[in-house]
Amino acid sequence: MNLESNRIASNKLMILYILNKMDMPITKVQLSNIVLENNLLNYFTLQQCFNELEETELIKKVDSNKKEMYINTDSGNKTLEIFTDRIPTGTKNIISKYIDQNRDNLKKEAQIVADYVRQSESEYIVNLKVLENDIVLIDLKLNVVSSKQAKFICEKWNNSSEKIYKQIMDTLIN
Repeated sequence: MNLESNRIASNKLMILYILNKMDMPITKVQLSNIVLENNLLNYFTLQQCFNELEETELIKKVDSNKKEMYINTDSGNKTLEIFTDRIPTGTKNIISKYIDQNRDNLKKEAQIVADYVRQSESEYIVNLKVLENDIVLIDLKLNVVSSKQAKFICEKWNNSSEKIYKQIMDTLIN
């Protein structure tokens, strides 16, 4: 195997390692953030490796509340188990530290849903959800008159869903 092939294989193993270490499905954006924020790969190499892993069925897409998320397949985990020693220890340490520090935020991102659908020229349906362990805690649908309002509500939900959920529950219970 030539040097370039070894580098590509090592990069793919690193992606499998991240997905395995997360121990939960994550979005492609979350995976990209982990890799790019730690300067582990450039964007184009990451996309190439990711696509090849998906094509060879070492990772797979799972749908979770309208979000495309990814996990290792059994073959991916077996491959990682056999070749994990080809991932540099320093890289493993960087990944482990990042995941340990950011797991809660990554999990939170995966469990907050905010999207909207255009119904007509002046009608948008905003769908807001909070999940916990795949259990829907709240599922709120709002009818608004503009995409600007819909986007604002989605952004606010993404940034403050815990606070908003608590306020709703307090209002309903107390």
